[in-house]
Amino acid sequence: MNGRVRTLAAMGAREFARTPVLLALLVVLPVYVIGVFVLLVDDTAVPLTIDGSVVNAEMSAFAAAFMTPVTVAILAGIVGLFLMQSSQAADDRLRLAGYRAGELVTARFGLLVVGTLLVTAASLAVALTAVTPELLGWFVLATVLTGLTYGILGVVVGVVLDRLPGVYVMLFAPMVDVLMFQNPLATDPPTWTSALPGHYATELLFAATFTTSVDGTDAVAAGGYVLLLLVLGTGLLYRTTAVE
Repeated sequence: MNGRVRTLAAMGAREFARTPVLLALLVVLPVYVIGVFVLLVDDTAVPLTIDGSVVNAEMSAFAAAFMTPVTVAILAGIVGLFLMQSSQAADDRLRLAGYRAGELVTARFGLLVVGTLLVTAASLAVALTAVTPELLGWFVLATVLTGLTYGILGVVVGVVLDRLPGVYVMLFAPMVDVLMFQNPLATDPPTWTSALPGHYATELLFAATFTTSVDGTDAVAAGGYVLLLLVLGTGLLYRTTAVE
């Protein structure tokens, strides 16, 4: 990373620091969403359908595991959206100052990765107090992949929508995707739900949490989804930052 990109990243970090609502969300939302769900549910066993097999799990552990990708997806998506919205005005001035579009794009996505890792760490710190995954490394990887997926989607949404409608989209999209259609309590979900952004990452997460083996194709597919979105997001971000 050259000095100019580091300077851009530092400027973006300071811009985030000036958004107290976003910083509060990063700290409060994981505790509220994951912690409250764990406290409210009864500590009884429930049957989960994971990779076609039925596994029994304690409801509190399931709630912690289930709400982790939901929380990470919401927060990472909002981080991506705010990153896009806050950088647009500054990018015009930076282009006039001689910065190249590639430098701007690299700095923005670098900040997105850092923001996603912070969101993941905050959510995991809460979730792991209530659930002990069978395969912790895969659980963490699945959570990061979920965050990257929705973080990049937040950037894409930030290109085409203003902040308020964009926030609504990034709040409700993970709920519809993960909370409704990737629920392992459902025994026969529609086949088309496998095309949704959170499908493969959450399949990997639940397998890592409640079973002793994972399907490697879920990890590959989730990583492929991230790469495809990264190409799309990079193209859109490059178009908005390129000198006309």
